[in-house]
Amino acid sequence: MLAVQPQVNLMTLEKYEALPADKRVEVFEGIIYDMVSPSQTHQTISIELSTLINSYVKQKKAHAVYLMHHLM
Repeated sequence: MLAVQPQVNLMTLEKYEALPADKRVEVFEGIIYDMVSPSQTHQTISIELSTLINSYVKQKKAHAVYLMHHLM
């Protein structure tokens, strides 16, 4: 017996653009996923890593390009 797959309502560009500006979501292969805010632990680790990397680059007097995703 074959299992019936549920019909997935895929996200379109028009639907995505119609979302409220404060709605945090990601879309992968047409499926929408709610994004939660990062935890305090995540934020602390992120700041510590950024500080270490920045200090290392300055120490080496190297030029670095940072690609930040979703600043603010």
